[in-house]
Amino acid sequence: MAAKRLSAAVLLGLSQLGSGAASDAGQQWAVIAAGSAGFGNYRHQADACHAYHVMVKNGIPADNIILMMEDDVANSPENPFPGKLFNKPGNNVTDVYSGCKIDYSGAGVTADLFIKVITGDATNLPKGSGKVLKSGASDRVFLNFVDHGGAGIVAFPNGPFLHASDLGAALQKMQTAKMFNELVFYMEACESGSMFPTLKTDGKIFAVTASNAQESSWGTYCGADAVVDGKNVGSCLGDLFSIAWMEDTDLGPGSETIQEQVARVTKRTNLSHVSSFGDVSFEDEPITNFVKSSVQGAKKRPIIVGSGAASWDVRDIPLHLAYFKWASAAGAAKQSAWNELQTVVEDRAADEAMFNEVARRTCKGSPLLGCNVGIKEGHVAMKDAECHKVLARAVHDSCPRRGQRSPGGWNGFNMKYSQMLVNMCEKRDAIKKDMQQLIDIVRGECVTSTLNFHKPEAVEQVSLIV
Repeated sequence: MAAKRLSAAVLLGLSQLGSGAASDAGQQWAVIAAGSAGFGNYRHQADACHAYHVMVKNGIPADNIILMMEDDVANSPENPFPGKLFNKPGNNVTDVYSGCKIDYSGAGVTADLFIKVITGDATNLPKGSGKVLKSGASDRVFLNFVDHGGAGIVAFPNGPFLHASDLGAALQKMQTAKMFNELVFYMEACESGSMFPTLKTDGKIFAVTASNAQESSWGTYCGADAVVDGKNVGSCLGDLFSIAWMEDTDLGPGSETIQEQVARVTKRTNLSHVSSFGDVSFEDEPITNFVKSSVQGAKKRPIIVGSGAASWDVRDIPLHLAYFKWASAAGAAKQSAWNELQTVVEDRAADEAMFNEVARRTCKGSPLLGCNVGIKEGHVAMKDAECHKVLARAVHDSCPRRGQRSPGGWNGFNMKYSQMLVNMCEKRDAIKKDMQQLIDIVRGECVTSTLNFHKPEAVEQVSLIV
């Protein structure tokens, strides 16, 4: 279904999680997943640990919370605060890594694990706690995912992406198995508004995304604002949408309604369009019907417009971080940082060239007027999910791994081209290419890019960063 500009229910998921929920409520459950790895993605794991503490604070038993993340950031050699993670800047701020209980980490954190956990499938689980959702028909479930995304896909740190069709099937499986009374899903990712095309308006599933289907999400507390106790962390500390809902919740619900809280979150997430999908039948209920926090917020709190901190387009964060590191370095470290910056710029250029060539070959001999522009820049809705999934998997399997800790051919920058694959699938009749031809084009360009990759002149492009 089409995205609805969020008007009253972005924090409904959290509103369903408190220990003092409505009298007909069963237990409360939460699954939190950070889908990336590497210090450049610091913010995702910090978001996830903060979300874990929000769940505990609002009354969900620790046994009913399942957290999965790579867990390679807190103890990264790049972390100026070893063994700690911070989700906001300042002095004496909370270390969200402390007490953050991780159920699955490392190589086991995959899209397959996420599907198993939310559908209650305890077979062949990787090393970890062994926990999966055991919720029932009277329970409320909150799902939270933070990471990179593109049209119809979101990333995981290991293995292939999670496709919208597989996510939809898993949510339907949960519904059929009566695993919840109400379910809320908060997704923080670029183009995350593309991940819920099949939700019904009466299915008791409500999804909220950080962006619509055609735009990036944004990191925040970045650059010069990523300072904790006088030290710059060197990576963005949080994501704008996630920070908005969690920091508002940290204040305590007080007497505010869902609509009042939504106004705050939507106003603060001012660089992308927060969108909602599915069942909005409970959006007018007061938050205190669901959240009985021990912290009582003020009756009237000002609406924050924007984060008031440096926020960067997620697609450009590696570029900004590399430039910031170079600009801040001195001595021998300056040259090393410059080399890192060059690599980021060169990788971006190589990805752009590769997908431009995919579009060119797709349109070669096509009678479709304006084919090349339409394939590269169009925003056709995804109907042929299977075609898109196959082409997206070809990128994952065959394209070069660029970017920090990329598990396959997709990375945080080039996932914007997932929409191009949607366009190819939906227009294949008009461009006179069958499915196998499209697969061959994608795989062929991936292999060519891998074999013939050369470093373009990148120095001149650095000026585009600032």
